[in-house]
Amino acid sequence: MSRPSTAVLAAAAALAATAASAADMPPVLRQSVPVVQPAESGGWYLRGDIGVAAHTIGNFAVMQNGTQVRAGAGGVNDYALRTKSHSESYTIGVGVGYQFNSWFRVDVTGEFRGGGHLRGLDYVNFDQSGGTTSQTNLYHGSSRSMVGLANFYVDLGTFCQLGCLTPYVGAGFGFAHTTVSGFTDTSTGFNSVTGATGSLGGYASTVSRTSFAWALMAGVGYKVNERLTLEAGYRYLSLGDMPALLLRDPATGLARAGNETVQVSRLTAHEIKIGMRWSLNCSCAVPSEPIVARY
Repeated sequence: MSRPSTAVLAAAAALAATAASAADMPPVLRQSVPVVQPAESGGWYLRGDIGVAAHTIGNFAVMQNGTQVRAGAGGVNDYALRTKSHSESYTIGVGVGYQFNSWFRVDVTGEFRGGGHLRGLDYVNFDQSGGTTSQTNLYHGSSRSMVGLANFYVDLGTFCQLGCLTPYVGAGFGFAHTTVSGFTDTSTGFNSVTGATGSLGGYASTVSRTSFAWALMAGVGYKVNERLTLEAGYRYLSLGDMPALLLRDPATGLARAGNETVQVSRLTAHEIKIGMRWSLNCSCAVPSEPIVARY
């Protein structure tokens, strides 16, 4: 066997020296990029809403002695309800709620509803003063309500292709306390014996009623930041029946003959609302402890 050459021996010596030097160096510490763990969504929140509401009423009835005025009863020859309406109103609401997870939340809300006007117009022909009277009655009054609801919502997922919007549906139930004030009945007519008639036929004192209320809603939320979410939505609200309005004689203040009363039932509203939710538990993402690897 031949001897290794001088060059080969020199290369082997250099490799051995390099390995020894590496063995004497301290271990290398490498720090990884912090891992961000998003906090679980949920917690308490405050809310506020404003909106406008268009109303409908189910029945507008004039009652005498507990019976609805109609043709062919109680000396009434003809009767027709020509118009019935409740004007638009504004709503202002506040509430507190809890987000259980990414798709289910509940809240309790209270709201004031004002600026409403109740109107009705009817025609009646009845026997009076030995002849007949043809008369129209214009009814008018102002209304306001306080509404309290417990609401339940299901969030249908967040769609960032549309700007990170979260559509939702919901339902609520509670009460509506409705007040009618300044209610009047202005009558205009003609009697076949005495001639023209026309006066303030009656008025009703301010009166209130509390009824069961329920709601269905749908809308969309936009998360501005980790605390603030803006909402826009539609709500259908049933406020129940309005208070019965006992008409009084303007001259004496006494109830009119037959305890004449106006009763309005099934007041409902179609509403457009905008609002905000403010989270009291910030769901800001929090970095976990950095991972340290040794090599």
